[in-house]
Amino acid sequence: MHRGHVCAVALAAAALAPGFAGDANATQRRFTYTYESLVLNPGEIEIEPWTTFRIGKEDYYVRIDHRIEFEAGLTRSLQTAFYLNMKSETAQVGDEMQTGFEWQGISNEWKLKLRDPVADPFGMALYFEWGASTDEVEVEAKFIADKRAGNWLWAFNAMIEPEFEFEAETGGDVEAETELNYEFNLGGAYFLTPNTSLGIEVRNHNLSISETDYSHSALFAGPVVSYSAETWWATLTVLPQVAKLKGDEVDEGNDLVLSELEKVEVRFLFGFDL
Repeated sequence: MHRGHVCAVALAAAALAPGFAGDANATQRRFTYTYESLVLNPGEIEIEPWTTFRIGKEDYYVRIDHRIEFEAGLTRSLQTAFYLNMKSETAQVGDEMQTGFEWQGISNEWKLKLRDPVADPFGMALYFEWGASTDEVEVEAKFIADKRAGNWLWAFNAMIEPEFEFEAETGGDVEAETELNYEFNLGGAYFLTPNTSLGIEVRNHNLSISETDYSHSALFAGPVVSYSAETWWATLTVLPQVAKLKGDEVDEGNDLVLSELEKVEVRFLFGFDL
């Protein structure tokens, strides 16, 4: 998928969206990588299917991540969610194309809203998520800040995520590998109508693997478009990798980090009320 074609699709969707009718959904996500501070009202339940396309390495590579999220409001400031996670992957290995599907376990999220992005000088929330599969455990902590002013919405996230991967060795021993991910995400959107917004997301992804001394830092940036109706909403981000800020020797000779990341990520979120 060519980067220019993907961006054109996103911009075309933005141009068509204002023609649809519907009421704005206050709890929808206007970004797909950058979280906002709002939470569901008590008793509200929402289902959110996620699809993330990760496209392009040095050779042919396409990975599709699928998440199905069941989200519930507990109090006026607290919500929780459960995820089912899976992925499919097609990659060129030598002269062959290899395809596989992998179940990636379950996750559980908690978000606590501390300030409101409209009523207060800025919105603020704390986010925690844990996930587990047959060979991996991960936890994620996130600080969320956002502000809605007129037709503009701004959001910032700081995230840290340690991952622990376990591999059984001959003799029954288990070897553990630790990865530390941390990110800084920034999103800005302008409301073309009460239902439709168009903006940009910027993502700085960092990874450190202690056992191998491998580390990298990469910058992604691209457009995001969102539309909401009375009982459903949809948001799309096209996020090409634009710069390698830091790379290891495995990334020498490349302008991007392609050993662990992809050239382009495309994420689509769809949410609807129950």
